Amino acid sequence: MHAVILSAGDGGRMGHHTEKVPKTFMKVGDRILYEYQKEAIEPHVDAATVVLGYRHEAVESQFSPRRTVVIEGWDEYENAESLHRALREIDDDVLVLNGDVVVTRDVISKIRRAHERTGGSVVACLPGTQTEHTAVQLDDDGRVVAYGKIPGHRHAGLGIIDQAHLDAAVEHLRNNRHEWYPTVYEEIETRGVHIPADSHLEINRPADKRAAKERLPLDSPRETAPSQSQQDSSL
Repeated sequence: MHAVILSAGDGGRMGHHTEKVPKTFMKVGDRILYEYQKEAIEPHVDAATVVLGYRHEAVESQFSPRRTVVIEGWDEYENAESLHRALREIDDDVLVLNGDVVVTRDVISKIRRAHERTGGSVVACLPGTQTEHTAVQLDDDGRVVAYGKIPGHRHAGLGIIDQAHLDAAVEHLRNNRHEWYPTVYEEIETRGVHIPADSHLEINRPADKRAAKERLPLDSPRETAPSQSQQDSSL
């Protein structure tokens, strides 16, 4: 499995916190957000690509992520283009993670099990119906039927696009570059997976960053160690 972390935007709502780097690479307490993300995904993936745009030079010089895709005209598109550019280079199941989201390793394990069980794409969402954040709506069988600023389960910024769905996903994203990427889950058969709210955080505003300092790290030390092949793979 190949992870894609979407980090091309400027995080404008964060004000001075993202003057020099995008949200993924800002410090939350003593560590950057990207380090928490890597700890969660490393036991579960063989490689990771970070999609960059805003301040990409600073990220590449200071943090040197191993695999990157750089979008020079990042401000001309929405994040559908970020995912589109990344997927074009991958031939594997793809774990998609928003650059401002942290989840536990147990959450990654849960959506991986759901992916293996269903044999198709899956998207993580939070329990309950809400209207404050972007949401997915599910049918009675748990399939995604709609996404957007609609009443539904809050989109958790995490999903798996099955390898068999890559061509359809790339085509949809290419044709909808100015939209939010989770519309792809409406186009490919995707099932929703509920994850615990206390195993997830998202940083959209300075208040979220302050709250995150109190909650991180989310994972406990008991998490399963990666295999030797995963340990040998630097993300």
